[in-house]
Amino acid sequence: MLIQEKIEIGSCFTQQELTLLYQKSATNKAVQKAYNLLSYRSHSRKELYTKLCRTFDSDCAVAACDRMEDMGLVNDEEYCKAKAEYLITVKKCSLGETRLKLLTLGINKDIIECCIESYSEDTQAENLLHLLQTKYRTKLAEPQKVIAALMRKGYRYGEICAALKSLDIETEDENQWL
Repeated sequence: MLIQEKIEIGSCFTQQELTLLYQKSATNKAVQKAYNLLSYRSHSRKELYTKLCRTFDSDCAVAACDRMEDMGLVNDEEYCKAKAEYLITVKKCSLGETRLKLLTLGINKDIIECCIESYSEDTQAENLLHLLQTKYRTKLAEPQKVIAALMRKGYRYGEICAALKSLDIETEDENQWL
């Protein structure tokens, strides 16, 4: 910073010049913090901005986010694709739950819809069957509780009943959730 600004020992500054130097220094620190955060994992722009605002003022955080975007280190579209892939294929989340989680990360609705449209209802049905055969396998004796839990995770009642029927599990009251 001192070499970039060509500051020498004994230099005198006005209050305006000191304020400008302080702002540049704070922005450089925010950029370094952004590099550090991005070295651990990818972030959406909003997520990075929020983390930087814990330590730096809004102007420095915006400048650091802009710089990361200019360098291609922050890309909401790529981040959304990767996160959706992880949530749907690894975590077995429903498409609705995936949308909600991506929205909370600050990703634009249009970007989310573009990323999620590549996943079909068949993928969601496969995920649902996988959950029933693994995570909820021991709880299938009480199908109503399983249905309630899966509905809280964003799966629709009709999809859940179809998956349970494919596993030859009967539900007590078909009209309860309608």
